[in-house]
Amino acid sequence: MKIAGYIRQTPGRTDPDTAFAQSERVRRWVADTANELMAMCQDHHASSAPTDRPGFKALLDIARSGDADAVVVASLAALSPDKMTQEIMIQDLRTAGVTLIATDEEDIIVLAGSEEDHARMVVRDVLARIGEYREAFGLSGETEPSVRPAVAGPAPAALDDDLTNVVIELTSKS
Repeated sequence: MKIAGYIRQTPGRTDPDTAFAQSERVRRWVADTANELMAMCQDHHASSAPTDRPGFKALLDIARSGDADAVVVASLAALSPDKMTQEIMIQDLRTAGVTLIATDEEDIIVLAGSEEDHARMVVRDVLARIGEYREAFGLSGETEPSVRPAVAGPAPAALDDDLTNVVIELTSKS
């Protein structure tokens, strides 16, 4: 299997899970399972915003391209310390077509979906409903909505001025 690793130095001076330690656990897992490590993506906790994650963005690009079969993290905390954000990121990786693997025993149970964490269960349910909604209305990711005026030029006199007359089109992202 082709593996992409992801590491992120988590905030906190006393946190023993340094980026180096995470990297070593990912590399050890890959070697012990006789897989191929084809990329290692990394983010630093010192980023200015929670969405400033060039390493994770690169990881998603690798996953979407089909170049990796799985992503290995030392622990889910590398994705985020927040369970809700973790679940969103897990779904994004799975939607991109890769299997997410953690080297931490507790996280293996989380990824299998067999633990009884009610917060995670609610987030998974909400994400599933969002996916169903987006699919039902043609917003499954292949298309992107755009809004334009329904009529070029001035609005017809028959329309009430309080009405908005627009067309929503779904256009391919490619």
